[in-house]
Amino acid sequence: MRLYLLGISLLALTFAFSACGSPEQADYQVPAETSAHDDFFANLQALCGETFTGQSTFPENEDHALVGTQLVTHVSECNDQFVRIELLREGGDYWHGAWVVERRDEGLHLFHDHLGEVRTMEELEASGDSHGYGGFASDAGSAVQQFFHADDVTAEMIPEATTNVWMMELDLDNDRFIYYLERHEAPRFRAELFHHTEEEA
Repeated sequence: MRLYLLGISLLALTFAFSACGSPEQADYQVPAETSAHDDFFANLQALCGETFTGQSTFPENEDHALVGTQLVTHVSECNDQFVRIELLREGGDYWHGAWVVERRDEGLHLFHDHLGEVRTMEELEASGDSHGYGGFASDAGSAVQQFFHADDVTAEMIPEATTNVWMMELDLDNDRFIYYLERHEAPRFRAELFHHTEEEA
């Protein structure tokens, strides 16, 4: 009888320990799933401080300000809300300004900042340049590639750019950054830039 009661007690203890689990198990939290937008933003953040150099691969028209010249991008500023990528052309003159990839309540957003380092909004308006156009990433992207479709601000600012889709791709295996723009489902601009190291300077 005592053996029977002992067996019952041990069985009860076994169930009690199983229910409580180990301290490690009790503290374990299942990681929240991340979206492709989050993963892409994290990959972009990881490039903070890095520089890429290259050139356009489309179009061939050298009247275009960014064609036929070396392009330099520098991932200059990063935080939990945005990543800023400066764009300069050969000679160091500040032309395009920057690409800003930002996490907004509505989703991942690409913003074209034409202010540069010295121009004020008044100077920008006097020059007639566009500033602030861009769009939100669709669901078609991945951790290394995103497609940003022109938003309402862009459509109002530049009506002909309503169908614009900007693509950014991080070719991590080959240290390559690709920027591509199409309009009306036709290529408009494409550039390939490769990771630039101090040894290459």
